[in-house]
Amino acid sequence: MVIEKPVLPTWEWLFGQSDASAAGAFFEFFKVALILFVLGLFVGLIVSVFRYGPARGLQNYLRVLRQAPRDLLGISPRRVLGLAVLAMREAYRRRVWVALMLFFIVLMFASWNLAPNSDQPAVIYLNFVLTAATYIMLPVAVFTAAFSLPQDIKNHTIYTVVTKPVRPSEIVLGRILGFSVVGSGLLLAMGTASYIFVVRGLDHTHQITEEDLLPETHRGRIVNFQGETSNNDRHRHSVDIEARNFYPEFEISSSGTVTRVGRSAADAGLRAGDRVTAIKGEPLTEKNRDQKLRGLAGRSLSDVQLSLIRDGKKIDLTVPRTILETFTGTNRGHKHRIVTRRSGTDKTTATHAVGPAEGMFLARVPQYGSLRFRDSKGDPQDPRTWTFNEQGVNIGKIFSYRSYIRGNTLAAAIWTFDGVTPEKYPNGLDMDVNIRVYRSYLGKIDAPVVGSISVRNPDTGKRSREQIFSGKDFTIERMQIARKVWSLDDELIDLFADGLITPDGRTEVWISCMDPGQYFGMAEADVYLRSRDASFTLNFIKGFLGIELQIILVTALAVFFSTFLSGPVSTLLSFTTVLLGFNKDFLQRLVRSVLDPELAQQAVAYKRVYGGGPIEAAYRILLQLNITSELETSPLTSAIKVIDVVIMYVVENVLHLLADFEQFLEVQYLSYGYDIPWDMLIQHSFSVISFMFATYILGYFILKSRELAR
Repeated sequence: MVIEKPVLPTWEWLFGQSDASAAGAFFEFFKVALILFVLGLFVGLIVSVFRYGPARGLQNYLRVLRQAPRDLLGISPRRVLGLAVLAMREAYRRRVWVALMLFFIVLMFASWNLAPNSDQPAVIYLNFVLTAATYIMLPVAVFTAAFSLPQDIKNHTIYTVVTKPVRPSEIVLGRILGFSVVGSGLLLAMGTASYIFVVRGLDHTHQITEEDLLPETHRGRIVNFQGETSNNDRHRHSVDIEARNFYPEFEISSSGTVTRVGRSAADAGLRAGDRVTAIKGEPLTEKNRDQKLRGLAGRSLSDVQLSLIRDGKKIDLTVPRTILETFTGTNRGHKHRIVTRRSGTDKTTATHAVGPAEGMFLARVPQYGSLRFRDSKGDPQDPRTWTFNEQGVNIGKIFSYRSYIRGNTLAAAIWTFDGVTPEKYPNGLDMDVNIRVYRSYLGKIDAPVVGSISVRNPDTGKRSREQIFSGKDFTIERMQIARKVWSLDDELIDLFADGLITPDGRTEVWISCMDPGQYFGMAEADVYLRSRDASFTLNFIKGFLGIELQIILVTALAVFFSTFLSGPVSTLLSFTTVLLGFNKDFLQRLVRSVLDPELAQQAVAYKRVYGGGPIEAAYRILLQLNITSELETSPLTSAIKVIDVVIMYVVENVLHLLADFEQFLEVQYLSYGYDIPWDMLIQHSFSVISFMFATYILGYFILKSRELAR
């Protein structure tokens, strides 16, 4: 799973993009607010005149308008706080804490049957806790807020409040704040329990013994050890330890100074603070440092000759290669770090320390690029003959989100990235690659398809040698292009210093499919750079902040509905609003598909809603017609389409007033390991504040009118 839509910066979201392709949320808010203001003035006048008669109705109407600025702006924080405390006490008397007990009981038994054999247990665990918290807290917020005010009016307890110097605006605001605080407290406890449940529930390790590993020999020498870890948490990991990849147990800085010394190196006489001047008799310089350090690897317990300076004196030491650090194979979405230490004169005694699971809890910060495709025609040696397109090959799939490139041809998918600097990527380009594989012939269905990846300067055309990788369907592969790569001229070059990345930080990443007859499918968000990973704990908190915003929004809506409806009706209307809010995207696509079907077909073909509007859909159901076939032209079908257009035009305008609850679902970001952008939370907070402001104003006028009626 990849995040397909990057989040706009908050400033662009508020005030629109520079190309003026769409109005900002700020202007949309004031446009809708102005329409509601004018409509509210008109409806309020009609209701007042209808209820009290022309003369008295106009008098009351003008009196409310005169008092409104003072009541709305002159609220007392002390009275609002007092009313909020009363609302919190009322919620406690209604035993809302039972929801917390229910959540704890669900967690107690969830791990028994939760993802026992899943390939990605972390995704399922995080989905579960976020969904459970949402589905428990939203009904609690609705029932608590929707029944409060109608119950007080019915029992006449509201009169003990309104007879005091309390404004209707303070009653509305106090209840919204009080019930929101209660919901926030419950959610805080749920979030804490969820974090412990997820982290502790998936925490595990494995064991490796010498009996678990079998040596593989080549020409009489052991080259690696292969085997599996112990079976813990219902799974194992493959292990492949290279016998010729052991290192001496010490670390040195960029200047050659020894910074850390392990047990075996210390026994050989090496100390922290020594400055290494030569390795195996060859001087150590800043230019060849990386190459020499890689040359430290070798067979276990073999020796490395070091020349160093200690206290101004030159010393030669022999340090054994005793340590190897590697990873297990990936299984169930994670892997484990292995630290192997060898000792003993027979060179077979080894200890294997397996670390905790890694890669299970992530908060990726992706940097997206733009995608284009190179056509399969042209001369591979002459870039002037290459052609580039916005789309690749269409293999006939209805879902046209991804384009495909054919294997063993000149075709390639090309991502162009901006802002690639040595400060952000000091060790090279870390990237995630999510490839779809289409097989024109099956062969071995689970066999990976071979691909290649390279880096190219978009200005000069200079490129690196291709690196080979294995593409697997529905798998996000983490790949790295090292800081120093091989050029087409077999020279080791630096990404930044030797011109693979432009001075202003632009570069291209090329991916090709090498297997003939096979295809790679790509979309723009399928490949991205990873400059860093954010904190998972902070990302977890952000996920629950999204639920918190939903609770506040639902509470505000329920309190508003309760100002003019009974408890059951306001509850039903609140749930209906939430249900429609979670399906707002579908409703918008339905409206676009009816009002402008040709545009919907061209722009979002894979998301177009077929079957027409409600009248046309009912007509198709009655006659059992296919939803994708065109209706026969007749006066009846023409009238049906006209009516649907009118209905959809009304729905389109009503949707501006509907809260988009689907936008608060940060569960996809958190579950699949993506950092939840702060811009997203800020934008959601602005949306919630806007609805709170609207419910506060409307709730005040409705309560004020009921006060006049008494």
